[in-house]
Amino acid sequence: MPQLNKKEKAFCRNYLKTGNAEEAARLSGLKKDPYELLAREKIIREIGRLGDAIDKTAEHIARYALIRLAAGSFSEPIEIIFGGDEKDASKADWFSVSEIKKKGESVEIKFFDRFKAVQCLTDGFGESESSVPFYEALIAGAEKLNKKDYGD
Repeated sequence: MPQLNKKEKAFCRNYLKTGNAEEAARLSGLKKDPYELLAREKIIREIGRLGDAIDKTAEHIARYALIRLAAGSFSEPIEIIFGGDEKDASKADWFSVSEIKKKGESVEIKFFDRFKAVQCLTDGFGESESSVPFYEALIAGAEKLNKKDYGD
């Protein structure tokens, strides 16, 4: 089987970005029927490979953010707001701050809930055995299309 060409690889990336086969084909410069492309095994595998990489990257970013919220320091923002050097503000870690309100002379600081962050980390971070990876659903759909078209 031949490898995917540049336009077909672009189709896979654009399909993941848009979720729309026709738009992905247009953006990729392909004149082929986008639904026939989606029925091709090489296309399905490439979409699955790219989708898995995106999922893993997003999961790592989210897990890192939760760790920062769960274990991060609240002291820098408080020190800067209540008497610290304003020049230090751009260097401070504001990641744990969700909101700052100033009312007259008073300041209200809201932080993200570190207990919820810990709970998300310990509860398996949204893992579910019932969820089917996107590419597996795509393969199942392509198989049904092939059976319908070719009577397999």
